[in-house]
Amino acid sequence: MKKWLAVLAGAAFIVSMVASCGVSDSMLDNADQQLKMLKSKGVPDSVISQPLVHLYQIREAKRKSAWGEAREAAKLLKKELLRAEVYYQHKIANLKPAVDSLKTVIRNTRLNYTGLALKRFDSLSAIVDSFSKIDWLLQSYAKAKEIVGSIATFNADVDRAKKLRDSIPGEWVCTQLDKSTENKDVNAVTKKIFTFEKNGKAKFIESKKGQSGPYLREDWQFVSTGTWEVAGDTIHLFVRHFAAVRQQFERLFILEGGKKKEWRKEPKPTYDSAITDGSQDRFVAYTDLKEDFEQTKKFK
Repeated sequence: MKKWLAVLAGAAFIVSMVASCGVSDSMLDNADQQLKMLKSKGVPDSVISQPLVHLYQIREAKRKSAWGEAREAAKLLKKELLRAEVYYQHKIANLKPAVDSLKTVIRNTRLNYTGLALKRFDSLSAIVDSFSKIDWLLQSYAKAKEIVGSIATFNADVDRAKKLRDSIPGEWVCTQLDKSTENKDVNAVTKKIFTFEKNGKAKFIESKKGQSGPYLREDWQFVSTGTWEVAGDTIHLFVRHFAAVRQQFERLFILEGGKKKEWRKEPKPTYDSAITDGSQDRFVAYTDLKEDFEQTKKFK
């Protein structure tokens, strides 16, 4: 209430200055402060933009000593500023109880979630808290209402994830062959083995071996370890360790005007790294896993 009285006091000052045909610097500074205060309380730019235009027009008119234009712009400023203040009073000032009520629903709902579902839900509710901290009640209310409205959909995703989670633990294998009708020497095998443990741990082995193109032979293997979780119908893979077990490459060089061919080895260094920045994290839709991989082992 005190904040609203402060806004009204500023408006009264501007009205009195315009009524007395004065367009002083103090009036403009006061209007500027009022607009900044309204913006800080979450009044949208679409409401504040017009009084800002009139404020600019007044200052430009004063700079050119066009006092008539300045007074006309000041009258429009008064009208638009009062409209912005009414918007604040009707749309925002009384929203706090509604925001608090929605936040209570959000807090109670989050108790139903764990793991990745809880992290996702908290990331949404954190936006509401950040708006509330800076007293942007309109934005806080809109986001909180959106979250509460999506709880049913969110719960459906959680239920879907619970059902899928029982069918995922095991070893999944994907094998791809690289062959060419134009070059019979092209013959390489790419293999991926994804192992999902029931305790949430995961291991991913990816390798390739053979001639993958007219001028390239590959023999490499990468091993990743970490954890896995399900959100909705998507498996999220969180890689915490990545190792390049081998990286052997050979490239074909054509020498002596095409008379001689020579394969040259181009090995890359192996390494073993801890991953802390999420750079190796990935996700795969369950439908893609079922389509591209074969579950060779199932853990019960």
